Amino acid sequence: MRFCILHGFSYSANYDYIWREMFYNCFTKKEQHCEISNFVKHTIMATVNHTILKHQKKSDNTWNVKLRITQNRQSAYLPTRHYVSMEMINKKTFELKERNNPIYDSLVIEEARIRQEFSRMENLDSYNAKQLAEYIDNFLKGKSNTKINLFDYGYLFAQKAIDAGRSIGTTYKITMSKFESFVGDRNFSFTDLTSSHLKQFEAWLRSNKTRNGGVMTDTGVCLYLTTLHTIFQNGKKEFNDEERNLIRIPNSPFSAYTIPKNNPTTKKALSVEQIRSIIEFETNEIAPMIARDVFVMSFLMIGMNTVDMYYLGKPNLGRFDYERRKTKGRREDKAFISIKHEPELLPYIERYKDLVGDRAFNFFMRYKSHIEFNRLINFHLKTVGKAVGIPDLTFYSARHSWATIARNNCGISVDDVASCLNHVNSERKVTDIYIKKDWSIIDRANRKVLDFVFHKEEGKEKAGG
Repeated sequence: MRFCILHGFSYSANYDYIWREMFYNCFTKKEQHCEISNFVKHTIMATVNHTILKHQKKSDNTWNVKLRITQNRQSAYLPTRHYVSMEMINKKTFELKERNNPIYDSLVIEEARIRQEFSRMENLDSYNAKQLAEYIDNFLKGKSNTKINLFDYGYLFAQKAIDAGRSIGTTYKITMSKFESFVGDRNFSFTDLTSSHLKQFEAWLRSNKTRNGGVMTDTGVCLYLTTLHTIFQNGKKEFNDEERNLIRIPNSPFSAYTIPKNNPTTKKALSVEQIRSIIEFETNEIAPMIARDVFVMSFLMIGMNTVDMYYLGKPNLGRFDYERRKTKGRREDKAFISIKHEPELLPYIERYKDLVGDRAFNFFMRYKSHIEFNRLINFHLKTVGKAVGIPDLTFYSARHSWATIARNNCGISVDDVASCLNHVNSERKVTDIYIKKDWSIIDRANRKVLDFVFHKEEGKEKAGG
């Protein structure tokens, strides 16, 4: 009992055996001695006791009993399952009555469990009160504070990207689904993943047939494993705190595994003649017509993505100002860009104008999501491509083609092409901070490309001049 009083523990004669057993283990089992020593050392800093916050009275005249976790003179509170009325509270001290009170006895046992957990925590000193309370909350609920479910995290990570309008979120989701099919069990933590799993996953991907009945290429294998690596590393970054030596995901399976190299990307750029054939393609079918128009609109707006087109706001003084959703989350400037809409774009603006006035185009009314919009545009571009003799035509070819024509046919510098595509040169990040954006450079480059494609003979003279 003296030990309890010394360290601020609650004491009940009914549970005297708890303290007797603790001391017995301390002095009869050598391996327990250090644990008890840690217990004594840490409880001077970290303490737990129950309390009732008088100002938190509920409408039914009861109070929730809280567990107060104190660390370094800071406190955090955890709610318990216990609610008490005034009959169970000492009116003078506003503390829980001890005698003949099963709630009090239950809390004593719970507090003893928490203190024993404190004694096992080698890095207890690195927690603040709030973090320690979160740890104890997981401990009391039976949740592991070291094992984090990879699938729970991965699917949530994917959904956050999707909700933010990032198309990569769909890739994250598909990758987690593929890996779950391979593992065959949703109960799989970060610390379960080994380099052996990665090698087996690669072999599994190669052995399974694709939708077309073929074998998955190196490109596909590379995509899935690179995406899994991204999710894993983000998890480590989120849950590990190296500065405070709080490492919940200690393993690095990708360090002992080499992701297959991707084959050089097949150039998706089209010739000027092919671009013109798409522009001139005629059809009475609505879906291929929209696919054609969206492709051309992307080209006219320097390769704008479908997700940005889907959410694009109303034009402002003849310009479209927006943040590129694919990269805005990892750039300080939020990947902001301003594009002038040229005369060639005006018919398309009128055709797909959002009459409500919420956005630039009505695609968000035609398609239930930006993902569906992108999927259907690419699907119906196959019809367009087949008709004009371009096998496997994809929407992204508009962006590749604009960049290639700008550089090779119009003589625009690589740096200016990169600016038009809203790319950032990592070597010039600091310099770019001091340079104010001049959108007229992008305007002139786009005008040069459009003159070359839409007014070819005139464009040749301008490009050469």
